[in-house]
Amino acid sequence: MADLTSLNIKIDRSVKEKADSIANALGMTLSTAINIFVRQMVNEKAIPFRIHLVDNDNKQFHKLLDDMRFTASEHGFMSDDEINAEIQAARAEIKE
Repeated sequence: MADLTSLNIKIDRSVKEKADSIANALGMTLSTAINIFVRQMVNEKAIPFRIHLVDNDNKQFHKLLDDMRFTASEHGFMSDDEINAEIQAARAEIKE
């Protein structure tokens, strides 16, 4: 049998309650979910998800938007201007 130990942590009560509810919905206890997290951290030798600062000037968002526009243009999809022209034409037809 494994040599078990306890881990005591302090956490905001409402966060714990929400996490407990999610764990239960997944068919496990919060203790099991935390054990999964810690085991995965040991296996990966890292935090098992991305931790990052929010980029306040939205550089990442704008890069993603530019990438999507490039992909759309490469595949013959409509540009922003073409989409806006279609919307304006549809609005004009509705007014007639």
